[in-house]
Parts: sequence; C-alpha cells; structure tokens
Amino acid sequence: MTADLLLLAPPESRRVRAFQASLAEQGRPPARVVTPLDVLRGGVDLASLVRPGSVVRLDSPGEDIATEEALIRLGGGVPGDLAGGELAPMRAWYAGFSRYLAEVDAALAQAPPHRRMQRRDHILTMFDKAATHARLHAAGVPVPEALPEVHSAEELIEAATARGWSRVFVKLAYGSSASGAVALQWQGPRVSAMTTVRLVDGRPYNSRRLVRYEGWPEVHALLDALAPHRLHVERWLPKASFQGRTVDLRVVVIGGRAQHTLVRSAAGPITNLHLGNERGDLDALKAAVGPARWAQIGQVAEHALAAFPGALYGGVDVLLTPGFRRVAVLEVNAFGDYHRGVRVNGLDTYGAQLRALEEMPEPAQVVAPC
Repeated sequence: MTADLLLLAPPESRRVRAFQASLAEQGRPPARVVTPLDVLRGGVDLASLVRPGSVVRLDSPGEDIATEEALIRLGGGVPGDLAGGELAPMRAWYAGFSRYLAEVDAALAQAPPHRRMQRRDHILTMFDKAATHARLHAAGVPVPEALPEVHSAEELIEAATARGWSRVFVKLAYGSSASGAVALQWQGPRVSAMTTVRLVDGRPYNSRRLVRYEGWPEVHALLDALAPHRLHVERWLPKASFQGRTVDLRVVVIGGRAQHTLVRSAAGPITNLHLGNERGDLDALKAAVGPARWAQIGQVAEHALAAFPGALYGGVDVLLTPGFRRVAVLEVNAFGDYHRGVRVNGLDTYGAQLRALEEMPEPAQVVAPC
C-alpha cells in the first residue's frame, strides 16, 4: 500500500531527510511536511491538509532553534541563549510541547479519517522520565531504583545517603540526548561528577564533551543550577564492559517486536552517540551474551513498550550489568528511532514502522484524540 504521508517536523532536520530517503528507497512518494512552527503560529489549517486515509507522523521538534524558542514561550518561559548551547528551561519547554500536541490533536479531530503513528499521551509520558519510570515499574519492567523528586543538591545527597546510595545518575525529567545528565559518586569528602553540562557564570550550558567536576562546592553549584529544570534521580547501576568499553543498547520496538538494535560503546558511563561515542559490534556482543540472555533483552524491551498499550514503536534504552547478569530499562524514547544504516529483514526503522502500521487491524489504525 502507498499511503499519503503527512509529517509534522522541522523540514530540514536530519530525521526528516532520513525519513524521506527511506520512502524514496521503497518507491513511495515523499511525505508532505508541515513545520511545527507554522502550527504554533497558527499559520496552517492542519485538518485541511489531511486526506482520507492519510498517515500522520510526528517527529522531534529539535534541530530548529526557532521552534524550540516558540515551545518555551508557549509554556511561559524565556528561551535564553539556545544558539550558544544554554540549557533550555525544560519545565516551560515541556509545558509548551504539551500545548502544541494538544493543538495538533484538536486539529486532527476535525480531519477526515486517517491513521496516526503516535499518540499524544504516549509521547508526553515518554518525555517525562519520572512518569515513564513509574509506568514501567508498575508494569513489572526491571528499572533502577529512583528517588522521589528532589529540589536541590542537599536534598539529593540526603535522600540518596538515607538509602545507602553513594552513586546516582541525575537526569532532567524532560531532557533528551543526555542534556543535563550527571553521573555522580561520592565517598565522605571525595566527590566526582561526570556530566554533559558546563557552567558559565552559574548558568548551565550543554557540552558535547563530558565535563568532570570534583569537589563539593562545584558539585553543589552544578546540581543546584539543574534543579529548577526538575530532576529525576536513579540509583547508578553499573553497565557491562565489552571489548574494553562501557556498553548499553538502544532497541527499537516496532509493532510489539524488538527489532533494530544499536550497541552504544563509550569510555565512560554516558553512552549517547552524539557525544563522540561509538557504535559497538552487535554480532560480537550477541555472541558474548549468549542466546538465552539475548532473547531476554528483546523480551524486556518489548515488555517496556507494552506498558504503552497501542504504541506502534519506541526506542528502549536497555542496560546490561557487568557479566551480562541483569537487564534493566533506563528510558523509553518517543523519537528514539533514528538508526541510520541499521536494517532488519531489509527494512530500516521507518520502513518497518510503515509495514507494522499496515499490518495492524483496522480498529487500531484510526486513532481517536487523546
């Protein structure tokens, strides 16, 4: 089937270019692209662009500073120096993103019958790390232990110490791409924080090179600068080492099946590929892990996405502990399917999603407003 595709995303982003290339490779017509900025500014009648039987796909609004600024303002915030890498005010960003998705849903409710590749409630939950963690835990998916919300460095250290923890991962509750992530460990007067954040005059900026802070005054300043963005703090589970490097996995679950998998390989604890880390050898890792444990990895990733009933796809971050003894889920990513060059049965992630959508029974294809 060659369905009409309507894509809501910044038109010049890498994800849009990759999606269009995948469609062309399959002999499908290109997707029509609507920029979120036009939706946010009221410059487009979204419902009128949907044709009977269209497939509507939302993709990340990132890679476009004007869109990010508009989302922040919609959420009641002030953007700051985004072009210079300053951390966006994430509470305001999330509030604006929520309102944007609500506007999209309201418009699509007036559109002709169509199919959606994502649901608003799924996207918003996946973008809230604490909410995702709670949902996975309730579903019996193995996840690291987490603290209740903390509002300062002092609260964080006190709460962790009360549980006997001295190593934690600090994440921005609404962050992505390791923005604001801190791998923190301490013992008495000694403390070390490895992070993607550099402080400039007390203000947090994103860094593509990991920064190390040592000394309690510096660490307190770092955590207190991040706390207004809302923190999600998990107990640090050590990651497996393979071929002399730290590894974890991004598994894209599509149509209920664990499919396209990337090994993320790093010299340190933060493995995101955009930080200069590497793709590991998937076949070699599978052989080292063994078929039984590898099957468990797929089952755990599938179980994680099943906690979002009806979700067509999601990128699941899976941790293996040293010796491959345990499996845990770190995050579920609404837009975690940008896996260029990774194919399963000849299809990349986008082709596999479209095939899975076509195979879904008719009642599941028409998505009502959430």
